[in-house]
Amino acid sequence: MPAATKRPAKAPRRAADSVNRVYAAIREMAVSYEFRPEQRINEVELAAALKVSRTPVREALNRLVIEGLITLVPNKGFFCRAFDADEILHLFEVRTALETLAVRLACRRGNAGDFEELAAFWSGVTARQAEMSAEELTSRDEEFHTRIARLSGNPEILRMIEGVNARIRFVRRIEIESPKRRETTFCEHLGIVEAMKAREDGRAETLMVEHIAISVADAVEAMKEGLARIYMRRQSA
Repeated sequence: MPAATKRPAKAPRRAADSVNRVYAAIREMAVSYEFRPEQRINEVELAAALKVSRTPVREALNRLVIEGLITLVPNKGFFCRAFDADEILHLFEVRTALETLAVRLACRRGNAGDFEELAAFWSGVTARQAEMSAEELTSRDEEFHTRIARLSGNPEILRMIEGVNARIRFVRRIEIESPKRRETTFCEHLGIVEAMKAREDGRAETLMVEHIAISVADAVEAMKEGLARIYMRRQSA
């Protein structure tokens, strides 16, 4: 009599799902600064809060170190990344370099249909802006830029932009709450799309630089506002 067919073990899949779930949860906490800047992360408490063992927590934290969202200090443990004006300026410099390259390549490699789709996407966002929260608008703003990165045809540019986006999302959300910044964001995006439609890559690059640019004063102000929110949130928790 033939031996019964063994069903494949499901434990590895469940383990992988658990690691990914824990990673996603901790990543969101790091992106939104639910940990205080430079705060030591207690792995035991974090594992208990997420109802998992320390192993998936440790795996997630190590992945986030590589992404620049968590720092690892030898013999001391994991810490929340710093939050200061220099870091903000450095990240925006990198973002500017990546996004100007992305829009230049998108102008050359995209087709008319791609540009119309991008314009239609942003028109839809514009129509709903009054009812959108700052969080949702930040997400849609980010999507506008990642769509351009995809049109560049270079997946490495997209990957790097997504990494920078995660590290500056907290600042961008603060910026987008300003009525003036909201208004300029919508106008500037439309200008970029029009330049792309005309395949004027030089103009598209210039508009992108002007759109992304952040001054030292703006970075300092964003830092002050961000720190105030982080510590007020902790006090009210």
